[in-house]
Amino acid sequence: MNAQVAAEIAEECIARWSRVAVYEELALMEENGDKDRENVVGRDGEEYMVLTYVLPDAADCLRMVVAVNDRRLRSAVAPLTRDTIMRPDGTYVG
Repeated sequence: MNAQVAAEIAEECIARWSRVAVYEELALMEENGDKDRENVVGRDGEEYMVLTYVLPDAADCLRMVVAVNDRRLRSAVAPLTRDTIMRPDGTYVG
């Protein structure tokens, strides 16, 4: 897995998700334990698996997590992750 390409994919996904996310939808996703998977072709031509999910955080905030891994190596290599935290009012921490 090319770590730089995986990081670019993760950053792009977290930025896109942050633009469209609504707190109530994220809360429902977290409550249900929903996870979304998507296969993405990186600029290096390799396929990456992108996993997105939501975890609870302090003070009713929600942590949006994007994990990217080489599609072929599912568990052999730790995924590269990026996250951001949404407050209940829809703003982001950090």
